[in-house]
Amino acid sequence: MTVDIHAHILVKEILAGSGPEPWRPAIVPAGDSGYLVKGRNFTNGPAFRAIVEPERITAAMQAAKVDLAVLSTPPYAFFYDLPAAEGARANFVQNDGLARAVGSDPRHLAGLGSLPLQDVALAVRELRRIMGELRLSGVEIGSNVNGEDPGSDTYLPFWEAAEDLGAIVFVHPSYFCQLGSDRMADYYLRNLLGNPMETALFAAHLIFSGILERFPELKVVLAHAGGALPCLLGRLEHGYQARAEPKLRISKPPSAFLGNFYFDTITHSATSLEFVIKLAGADHVLLGSDYPYDMGYECPVDIVDQLTGLTAADRERILSGNALRLLGRAP
Repeated sequence: MTVDIHAHILVKEILAGSGPEPWRPAIVPAGDSGYLVKGRNFTNGPAFRAIVEPERITAAMQAAKVDLAVLSTPPYAFFYDLPAAEGARANFVQNDGLARAVGSDPRHLAGLGSLPLQDVALAVRELRRIMGELRLSGVEIGSNVNGEDPGSDTYLPFWEAAEDLGAIVFVHPSYFCQLGSDRMADYYLRNLLGNPMETALFAAHLIFSGILERFPELKVVLAHAGGALPCLLGRLEHGYQARAEPKLRISKPPSAFLGNFYFDTITHSATSLEFVIKLAGADHVLLGSDYPYDMGYECPVDIVDQLTGLTAADRERILSGNALRLLGRAP
């Protein structure tokens, strides 16, 4: 069995035409059977695989040797930039649609909801609905919320609730307020470099803010194999030993919190993936595709098959066992 922890859906309930609100994105045809997604202040794409219809996503996943896809919204549909009440409404609609999509084929689909994190109280209320009434597996959040780091004290009630509910927290780089975006307008660098740096910054804040020390049972999944974090962990570790500032809110070095993180396999390099597995352990690495985007994998199992040093048990953990454990599902 194979489980993809990082695959996207844009539920039809959120689209323009399904309601009068101006925040609803629209699907626009582009080129040879491709499409763009256009919203208030962005255009995303083109993409050439289905993102709306659950049955087409399932078919594409099965063709790519994936048995269970854990679906979450693309990051342009976090709706953090909306006023709090509007953001809560958008996420409510989106999460209802995701629950319906998952319910249409629970054998092959699971879901991670989204939250109006621009208002933490509303976010906690929606998190409880996601985990209770909607019976989803957790949430996806952005690496920043309108430029504010989720590791700040503002978000303590969210992290407390996430731990209490046993929710998976999947962290995806935010498209807006991205680190250094004013210097990365060319060459697609906002994705190529911006995304992995955003994830590393998020993870470093979560470590040094003391969130992981305070809530040690959190289950935090980092997109794109943790971005730049694995390569920079040694520098964070040295900084903790050499400087006073990193010790302000934690009593242990950064490496002590590595076990709180899980990493998907999206590295585009077998050598890089081997390094992540060696660093984090095969029990903390999960298969991911970034479906349906061109910066992901068409067949995510292929990168795992390139790893010649994996034991059969470790291969099974990465392909399905770790994800099933996080999801609370039997093999």
